[in-house]
Amino acid sequence: MLIELQSHSTVSDGQLAPAQVVEEAAKAGVTTLALTDHDGVAGVPAAAAAAERLGIELVPAIEMSCVHEYAEDLHICGYWIDLETMGPICDRAQEERRTRAGEIVANLRREGFDLTLEDAIREAGDADSIGRPHIAKAAGATGDLGPFFEEYLVPGAKAFVPRRWPSAAEAIELIRGAGGVAVVAHPYWDISDPQEVEDLIRSLRPDGIETYYPPHTREQTAHLLGLCEELGLVATASSDYHGPTHKTFAEFGAYDTYGLGEPQVPARP
Repeated sequence: MLIELQSHSTVSDGQLAPAQVVEEAAKAGVTTLALTDHDGVAGVPAAAAAAERLGIELVPAIEMSCVHEYAEDLHICGYWIDLETMGPICDRAQEERRTRAGEIVANLRREGFDLTLEDAIREAGDADSIGRPHIAKAAGATGDLGPFFEEYLVPGAKAFVPRRWPSAAEAIELIRGAGGVAVVAHPYWDISDPQEVEDLIRSLRPDGIETYYPPHTREQTAHLLGLCEELGLVATASSDYHGPTHKTFAEFGAYDTYGLGEPQVPARP
């Protein structure tokens, strides 16, 4: 079995349409898949239809962006969510994204860049999916976006605007309110200090942790697995697939279990 509980389509920052993501997953031998677009569930029905055709279990899901004292952009995945209930939540999250994007664009214009919010929306393909990578490209950044982000789009940078809603605790509450299971995504991607990671998990008390993840080291994976065992949490896994030519997350099956355990799929509530 190849379990992949995080992937992204053109509904957010992925390169492929939802059905195409499922097709690529099938080619890679994935048996259980979650399409977890950022703050959006519009792609889930198409993905579910493709999954049924290809014989893959599709878990209805979302990846919510939120804020926490340890990470300005923390991510919480919600699995087995009711799509109708999540609709208004996604609407508010997307409105927050658009407002923030407009403020970032205004800051970049102040720094001398000739761009508009509409330019960023064109890069995104849809106002609902607009994110900082789209803004960077609209501003003329090409290739490795890292240097541009470091100068302009990360906390403390020249054009950065912090996220305001929801908090991590609110995101977990919203996911559970939609009948879902809340899992903290890739903790060591967003937070480097082990003590902060542990405090995050112990204070939030999610239903699971994305334990097996490509950049996670053996030591980090063992730490997260130990927390799952102690607290009775589900240890999930993903390669965070974003598309075939993505710089960092371009293939399924890219995570390592280090022989420490096996990924789990959260039980449907």
